[in-house]
Amino acid sequence: MVYMLAYKKCFCRCRSNREAFTLIELLVVIAIIGVLVGLLLPAVQQAREAARRASCINHMKQIGIAIHSYNDANKNLPPGGEWEQGAPWRALQSTGARPTGPNRERGGVLVRLLPFLEENALYSQIDFEGGTIATQMVNGKRVREYVIATYLCPTDIHDGTLRQGNGVRAISNYGANYGPSWAGGNGNPNCPCGQNYNSYRPLTNTGHTNPAGPFSREGNLFICKFNEITDGLSKTIFFGEVRANCSRHQRNGWAHTNNGNGLFNTLYPLNYDSCSKDVASAGGDGCGAECNWKTEFGYKSLHPGVLNFLMGDGAVTSLSENVDHTAFQLLGCRMDGQVSTL
Repeated sequence: MVYMLAYKKCFCRCRSNREAFTLIELLVVIAIIGVLVGLLLPAVQQAREAARRASCINHMKQIGIAIHSYNDANKNLPPGGEWEQGAPWRALQSTGARPTGPNRERGGVLVRLLPFLEENALYSQIDFEGGTIATQMVNGKRVREYVIATYLCPTDIHDGTLRQGNGVRAISNYGANYGPSWAGGNGNPNCPCGQNYNSYRPLTNTGHTNPAGPFSREGNLFICKFNEITDGLSKTIFFGEVRANCSRHQRNGWAHTNNGNGLFNTLYPLNYDSCSKDVASAGGDGCGAECNWKTEFGYKSLHPGVLNFLMGDGAVTSLSENVDHTAFQLLGCRMDGQVSTL
């Protein structure tokens, strides 16, 4: 009996010793787990970004198909932007007065592409002869509040909407190319930026009525046709990635006319940081603020080191943010007659 009790105590003590971990062993296990997590986390993040970038590229391809479908139906590209009576500032320049009566916004390229992106349910309820398109009510909310999934890149930091002024705006991560057209002055007088990249223009006679790219925000004065893209569709940028957090115009949302489409261009370096909310938060440098009317129109993306561009033939190409700036302008221009080395 005594022997059995002694054996039981020994067995329990031995079993207890085998099942327990010392403090050192626990620390070693925790350290190993930490190392493994440290090794795996970057790979997981890379895989997630690869999936997000693939989704972004797919959306751009859908936009490319929609543009070609629009052209087949209308024999021209959609306008970058359009007003009922033309751009209001042009009247001010010529006569010193605003257009008589309301000058309602008629949207632009992103509005016109809706029926070719399976968004006809929304498009069919827009009254193009009525008030400003973006503020029209459709099924209980304004047109500008409708999030269009195809217009979003999941890599960017937003849920598809941003607050701008007195309400929420559904935004787009893709901007129509104005090309390396003339960009003069210091931009917004309340948010000045003296950066001047005009010397990079392949052509010097370009502007809103004859843009270097295929789109202009003054669609009342210029709408491009394929035969005006003499460099070839595969050699001309149609759309590029943009960030609404870094452009006051883009924060207006996809449905507004003056949302940057037909203003985004290749003159400004890729991923130029114009993401500060105002001049003060940009350290006094207006070029670093979203309100400057200049660098805010440069193409930007959160993909590590690269940006995606939709070419005129529907292909999507990725370019390094450190791309040769001079050669990049040739892709932005529709009619320079030069061959890009990219």
